[in-house]
Amino acid sequence: MSEAAPSRPGLQRPARRLRRLRIPAPAVSIALLPLLVAAWFLATESGAVSRILLPPPEAVARAVPRVLQAPGFQRNLVRTVTEILTGYALGSLIGFSLGLLLGSSTRLRRAYLPFLSAFDAIPTIILAPLIIAWFGFGLAGKTVQAAIACFYAVFITTLSGLSLADPDAVTLMRSLRASPWQILVKLRIPSALPAIFGGLQIGATLAIIGAIVSEFVAADAGLGFMMVRYRSSFNTAAVFVLILIFLLLGLASYLLLQFAQRKIVFWRHPDLIHPESSA
Repeated sequence: MSEAAPSRPGLQRPARRLRRLRIPAPAVSIALLPLLVAAWFLATESGAVSRILLPPPEAVARAVPRVLQAPGFQRNLVRTVTEILTGYALGSLIGFSLGLLLGSSTRLRRAYLPFLSAFDAIPTIILAPLIIAWFGFGLAGKTVQAAIACFYAVFITTLSGLSLADPDAVTLMRSLRASPWQILVKLRIPSALPAIFGGLQIGATLAIIGAIVSEFVAADAGLGFMMVRYRSSFNTAAVFVLILIFLLLGLASYLLLQFAQRKIVFWRHPDLIHPESSA
C-alpha cells in the first residue's frame, strides 16, 4: 500500500491536463459534419434508403448551382427573408409588449393568460388558410403568419422573466420610493433579459417555420413556393438544397442573437468583463 501511494500524483497529471484542454464548441460542431455526410453517403450507397427519398450527397452538391441560378431564385429568397424578418419583428414586439403588460398586472395576467395559451395551442398550419383568405397571397399574409408563429415564445419568456428579479432588490427599490415604472425598467427588465433572449431565439426559428408553412399552403413567390414546385416534379435533390438554405437561415439567426446577447447581457459572460481571466 505504501509503495503505490507515490504513483498517484503522476497518474493524475494526464487527467488534469485533459481537463485543462479546452476544445472550442464550433470545432466540435464542424467535426460532426463529416460524420453526418459519411452516414448519409453510406445510407444511399448501401441501398438502405431509396435515392428517390434521400438523394446522395453528390447529387445534392450538383443541384446547388442549378437551384441558385434558377430563374427567380434571388427574388424568391428576398421575399422569404422579408417575410421572416418583418413577421419576426412584429411578433416579437407584440409578444414583448404583452409580456410587460401582463407581467405588470396580476389581474390582467389571470384574465388573459389562459386565452393566450389556448390560442397558442392552435396549430399554425390550421390558421394558414384563414390568414391567406383575410390578407391575401402576398407579403402581408406571410408576415402575419410568421408573427403569429413566434409571438407566444417571446411573450411567455418575457412574462416569466419578469418574475426573476430579486425580491430583496424590489423591496429595496420600493423603500427608496422608486415608482413601479422605475422598478420595471431598472430591475425587472434587466433581470428578465436572459429569459427574453431565450424566447427570441425560439421565436426566430418559429418565424422561419411559420413563413415557410404559409408558402406551402398558398403563395405566389418565396422559397417555400419553389420547394412545392420541386417536390411536385420529384426533384428531391433540389428540395434538399432548399432545406440546407433554411438551415443556414436558422443558423444565421442563432449566431446574430447570440452576438447581441453577449453584447447586451454582458454580465452573464465574465470573459467580456474580465478578458484576462479567460487566457
